[in-house]
Amino acid sequence: MPISDRLGLVRELDLNTLRLAIAELEADEELSGLWINLSAKAVGDAEFRVRLLDLLGNHPACRDRLWLEIPEAGGLARLEALRELSRDLKPLGCRIGLEHYGHQFNQIGRLYDLGLDFLKVDASFIHGLDGNPGNQAFLAGLLEIAHRIGMLVFAEGVEREQELAKVLELGFDGTSGAAVR
Repeated sequence: MPISDRLGLVRELDLNTLRLAIAELEADEELSGLWINLSAKAVGDAEFRVRLLDLLGNHPACRDRLWLEIPEAGGLARLEALRELSRDLKPLGCRIGLEHYGHQFNQIGRLYDLGLDFLKVDASFIHGLDGNPGNQAFLAGLLEIAHRIGMLVFAEGVEREQELAKVLELGFDGTSGAAVR
């Protein structure tokens, strides 16, 4: 990614990734969905958003199985572009959210009007969660806020069975990581 960024190819990389994902979804109707990472730079680029919407407009059968995620730091740095993209994707059925979430919790008030569908909590808050009452309290509060505004919350990097048990106890909507089978 750093090389593609320096060469100005991030937007093309994101669009090609989406094309491949769409092809995969169209080839396998049983596939429940694919999660695609978009770079924050691409999301902030108006031309990219136009091309993205055009691409999705040509493939209506799979849009509701696409989950598009943007890194927290980059997405929150481009709030208006993220808001526009979210607003444009809603009628198409695509889901959009932030990944690696939690490090800029002080901006949680901005999430309400962004129209996001989900948050993926950064693995650093999940590692050792079963023995960390501070992170448990933080995540319980985050889950309550996010669920009240209609967002799903997923845990990234669940590595141990004890972490998985605590994540499920707290009420996360889904998980990823080695402990997930």
